[in-house]
Amino acid sequence: MANAIRQLGVLHHNPYLLAPLYQEFYSHLEQQPKNFLLSYLLLPMLFHQETSDKLQRLSKSSLNTKFNDPLILKGLEKRVQDFKELTNTCMLILKEQNVVQITPELAVNFEANILTSGHCKKQQLTAAKNLAKLMNPFLVKDCYRILGIKNL
Repeated sequence: MANAIRQLGVLHHNPYLLAPLYQEFYSHLEQQPKNFLLSYLLLPMLFHQETSDKLQRLSKSSLNTKFNDPLILKGLEKRVQDFKELTNTCMLILKEQNVVQITPELAVNFEANILTSGHCKKQQLTAAKNLAKLMNPFLVKDCYRILGIKNL
């Protein structure tokens, strides 16, 4: 039974199936130095029910106002660490497929929509796009500060 549960987890967190979420994220994120570091926030926020629900509806709010309740962000720093390896694998897939280009300064340049997103839920794609739009006005370090993450 434990093996079956582990295999379901492997399927659910398959980097080839999750890479289109990063494609959607970076297609709406403005380029800035070190914006690669923002990729570590995507999966922890999309796979947490409360933050995902908040990202479904994008009104005239900002990153500050959308996540001003510290209870919503509780455990985000731990989730970032948990998803770090999976994020790196997803970003490697995007780089190999020429969807993004990563500079030595860790800036991600979006190149083209190549990957199909048929396996991703529409709600997750919308949340990824909305998260990028919320982060656009801020520097990378400010996004981490607003979300209460001290260590990467």
